[in-house]
Amino acid sequence: MKCAKFSVVGGWMLGAASACLALAPVQAHAQNFPAQPIQLVVGYGAGGGTDMCFRALALTASKELGQSIVIENKPGAGSSLSIGYISRQKPDGYNIAALSTGAVLNQFLVPSIDYDVMKDLTPIAMVAQYQVGLLVRADSPLKTLDDIIKAAKEKPNAVAFSTAGVGTPQHLTMEKLGEEVGVEWTHVPYKSGIEASTALVRGDVDVMAQTAEWVPFVRDGRLRLLNVFTDARMEGFADAPTLVEEGYDLVAPSILGLVGPKGMDPAVVAKIDTAFKAAIDTDQFRQCTDQFGLKTDYKDAAAFTQYIQQTIDKWAPVIKNLDSK
Repeated sequence: MKCAKFSVVGGWMLGAASACLALAPVQAHAQNFPAQPIQLVVGYGAGGGTDMCFRALALTASKELGQSIVIENKPGAGSSLSIGYISRQKPDGYNIAALSTGAVLNQFLVPSIDYDVMKDLTPIAMVAQYQVGLLVRADSPLKTLDDIIKAAKEKPNAVAFSTAGVGTPQHLTMEKLGEEVGVEWTHVPYKSGIEASTALVRGDVDVMAQTAEWVPFVRDGRLRLLNVFTDARMEGFADAPTLVEEGYDLVAPSILGLVGPKGMDPAVVAKIDTAFKAAIDTDQFRQCTDQFGLKTDYKDAAAFTQYIQQTIDKWAPVIKNLDSK
């Protein structure tokens, strides 16, 4: 925007000139952004799929932006703690966060959460989808989904399953599945997929429903994948049927993207979006998605905003129904 020069000062001309003066610092900020390192908050522990893949993205995005991107892990409450934190930061582009499904849906599940995803955040870009699986130990007597359901029916709450947190897609899908088949099982939440996987390997739980941090454990033979909660069978794990194939109309909600606080300058959003879009198309990110079983799915800010709203519209009623039991 160019501001006109006025020979007469007064009336609307003065107002227009004032508006231009007010806009100038905003334009300068966008043009000079970034002028310092950017903090990227990840709501899961170090070493998990979300953490490692955002670190891979940050390597290329930092080069694109000309400033370092510093990863800060703030795990807890299905990544809701990190989103609560980011919603309170300045919307200057220097504090951004990984947004996952758990943080979106937990606002309807946990009374203490005081943010509204659609009102308090600026969606920047979606980068991938989680792919959720149902797993047991390799030596488990539970060989199929039917075996797990039968065991849960024989002893209510005796079957314990681990996840990376309350309100995560895998948690909600397991609750919905339990509702459909008429069983109750015990949810054991952890702070990351790695912790949830390790708990299953140790025998602390009987089953795990988790995004694909389990891939290395399946490949080395410690865990066995029974089913996937995706809309189609996972590439590389074609022997595991979907829940839909098992007769249940269930696909886990899946979001993995980038957000900032409400009120970010669209020009700054566009710069960050462009940098991360370039980072998606790299060997580092492809290797990470292969290692942790993520599915690349890029959406710009507008499409990402719409996708978040669609997820809320579909799954918030499910959560409210669980809460009313």
